[in-house]
Amino acid sequence: MAAAALAGLIPVLHSVAGDKSGYYIGRQLWFGFIAVYGMVVYVVRMPWSPIHEDFWCHGNITDPCLIECFENSFSSPVVGIWYFFFFIFLALFFLMEFFMAQIRHKQIKVKSVESAAGEMEEGSMVGIQEHIPFPKKSILNFHQEKMLLLLYLLYFLLQVGTQCVFLFFLICHHLPLVSQAIIHCRTESCPGPYLCLIRGTMEKRMSIYTLITLSFMVILCCLAFFMYSIHHYLLKGLSTAKFWFG
Repeated sequence: MAAAALAGLIPVLHSVAGDKSGYYIGRQLWFGFIAVYGMVVYVVRMPWSPIHEDFWCHGNITDPCLIECFENSFSSPVVGIWYFFFFIFLALFFLMEFFMAQIRHKQIKVKSVESAAGEMEEGSMVGIQEHIPFPKKSILNFHQEKMLLLLYLLYFLLQVGTQCVFLFFLICHHLPLVSQAIIHCRTESCPGPYLCLIRGTMEKRMSIYTLITLSFMVILCCLAFFMYSIHHYLLKGLSTAKFWFG
């Protein structure tokens, strides 16, 4: 199912990312992040797929006790949380993309109406009407659209917040699951104690390290875009306004 979803997502991202309009800074980069994020999550989940087969215990342990020890050690989902935060990453981006596209569509519509009005006025003066196409490339002006700029900055803050929570789960919950060499299992129905192990811990740790690196990259890019937007659209705009009016 995950492979089918990823295979269906790649053509959509390729077609949308092929739009060279670039009506806000970093649009192509974020589409690239979506593709990389999806492929990384799909690849790193592979060592965790047979986790129930990699878990085994020493001694004469029954199957119900083995299952109970496994459920006791892995009481919280791992791959499901990875999918959940990837979905949040997608949802935040496409929500921002939806608002940006709506505002861009309105701007193009206004420009087309103004062009048509200018065409009619010129045609009434010279008696010849010429077709004036509206511009295909429309870049959103954050200097004028302050509410749009706040939405743009809010997007980066939300992405940083979700990635920080994701890092908390990775470092504090998922990494300790495969960091300890031996798991001591003791439950009420299976007093034991049983010494349990997990095969392939190195591959599982490397998958978590890969996700940690990816989250840090997303956080750094978000902070870089946030600081650039603050400097370029707010601080520079305020300094320009002071220069002209005071």
